[in-house]
Amino acid sequence: MSKEGESKPDPIFDYATFLANSARGSLEEGVFSSSLRLIDALSRLPQILPESIISDPFLKEITEFANRGKTTSFLESREAYIKFLDEILKRFAQEIKKRNGLT
Repeated sequence: MSKEGESKPDPIFDYATFLANSARGSLEEGVFSSSLRLIDALSRLPQILPESIISDPFLKEITEFANRGKTTSFLESREAYIKFLDEILKRFAQEIKKRNGLT
């Protein structure tokens, strides 16, 4: 039994709160910080999605890639961060083609 005022962890609510906070924060933070928040949201997906979805090899790989690269590329340089974002988009494009029988 939980004590009054304590709540159970709710990863979906926490994720939604993060997105809402990010939307508001983006107004003051600027383009690159806002972009970083979106990549952070991508990397948090495994924490909230059902196992059946996270067992998807592409989603697992792309969220791990996003998690590994989001901070290092962002802190390295503007160019490194843009290259990192371009790589994520390239990987998504390749996966879209694969899933639609276009490769």
